[in-house]
Amino acid sequence: MEKINPDALYFTFRLEEGTFAIPVTDVKEVLNYEPCTKVPKSLSYMSGVMNIRGSIITIIDFRLLFGFRPSKNLEKTRIIVTDLQTETKENISFGIIADDVEGVVQLKNVPSNVNTYGTLSERKEFIKAVGSNGDNFVLILDIKHIYDSIEKEIEEKKN
Repeated sequence: MEKINPDALYFTFRLEEGTFAIPVTDVKEVLNYEPCTKVPKSLSYMSGVMNIRGSIITIIDFRLLFGFRPSKNLEKTRIIVTDLQTETKENISFGIIADDVEGVVQLKNVPSNVNTYGTLSERKEFIKAVGSNGDNFVLILDIKHIYDSIEKEIEEKKN
C-alpha cells in the first residue's frame, strides 16, 4: 500500500459502515440521487447512464462493485461525478453512487503496525492506501485503476 501525501485533500463518502476517499482533484461535482436509464446486458454494478448537462455519463453503484447489497434508503444517497485524465490525456467522467458524502479532509498515514486488512472482502485491488481521520480508518481508492478495470471487464464481456 502507498503512503499518503499529508498535504493532499481527499473527498470522503460512505458505503455501508465504511468511509472511502478519492482525491478531491478527481471530483467534478456531487448530485442528489436520481434513477438512471438502465443499459441492457451491462455489468451487474453498472446502474445505467444519465444525461448531465448534455453529457452522457455512466453511473456505477459502488455498493454493488464492492460486494454490498443495494441500498433501500436513498434519502442521503448521492452521485459523485468524477473527472479523470487517462494516460493518453483523455478526460473521462463517470458517476459513483454512494450512500452519503462526508466532505473534504486531509488524512494521516496509518502506522504500519495497524492491521487494516480484512476490512473489505471484495475488490481489495482497488484500495490504494489506508488513512485515518481522527479515530476512523478511511480506505483511499485508486479511482483510475477502478476505471481501467471496469473498461477491461467490459471488453472481456464483449468477446
